[in-house]
Amino acid sequence: MTSERGEGKLGGLITLALFAALGWAAWNVAPVYFAEYDFRDKVNEIARTPRYRAPSDERIMDLLMKEVRERRLDPYVKPSNFQIITSDTSRRIKYRYDREAQVLPGWKKIFTFEFTADQPLV
Repeated sequence: MTSERGEGKLGGLITLALFAALGWAAWNVAPVYFAEYDFRDKVNEIARTPRYRAPSDERIMDLLMKEVRERRLDPYVKPSNFQIITSDTSRRIKYRYDREAQVLPGWKKIFTFEFTADQPLV
């Protein structure tokens, strides 16, 4: 027992603080990425919408903006963020937007998301 001096406690506290900061950052950033991947799936689905359900690109834009509102992405995503190209056999939807999120107290980061959905029309 006399050989134990209690060294290494500061290193343990620093390690604990680092893990707490990483957990906090993950807690704040994960919803940003989950919302993006969920929205990406929906954009792919909308790109596959048959012509009889969406005869024009304006109708596709309406469907996209409805999904933006439902996912509460409207502060970040506007109609100008989309580019819709419909041909005889396929539809391509491109988007790009920036979203700011607080990673840690006092540290905000801007996340840029860009995606292209190219789906055949059925």
